[in-house]
Amino acid sequence: MEPLPHDASSGPLYRGVSGPYDIGAYRYSGQRDSAGGGKSGTGRPAPGRAPHWWGSRPGRLGVLLVIAGTLAGLVGTVLAGSEPGFALDAGLIVGTVAGAAAVRPEAAYVIIPVPALAYVVAASVAGFVHDHAIDTSRAALAVGLTQWIAGGFLIMIAATLLAMAIAAIRWLGSRHTVL
Repeated sequence: MEPLPHDASSGPLYRGVSGPYDIGAYRYSGQRDSAGGGKSGTGRPAPGRAPHWWGSRPGRLGVLLVIAGTLAGLVGTVLAGSEPGFALDAGLIVGTVAGAAAVRPEAAYVIIPVPALAYVVAASVAGFVHDHAIDTSRAALAVGLTQWIAGGFLIMIAATLLAMAIAAIRWLGSRHTVL
């Protein structure tokens, strides 16, 4: 396949089409975009402004941030040698806030079910690692799982409500109504 003809004055080629294109804070026409943030050529946001990527990521990245926060809490819980508790709870809350704030406002709803699911898995793993005596019977495992998950019921509700609140506030803040 032959390349398309290109006029160098119209900007570089992008997928076979020439013209000025916005990519990040720069325009391919060679000039700095005035809405791009900081000082010319630095690529950094102006003081007091959030980085360009914050709040513009896809929903799957938010899900990964919630899972990463929960995994950090799980590691803290396992290293402390305790049952699921404060470290896991803190990791879940921090991951939920980071995940809900990092995604695009219209994708924030994807985060809502993740905290409860992540907590159930992490609490099960942490409890199983902590209580080695449960290996003996399925009944003991079922009782242990029920206790570990029930112990985090309030934090699961709090994290889910927090995700819902952040998603709603960001979605309402992003609406541009025309009267």
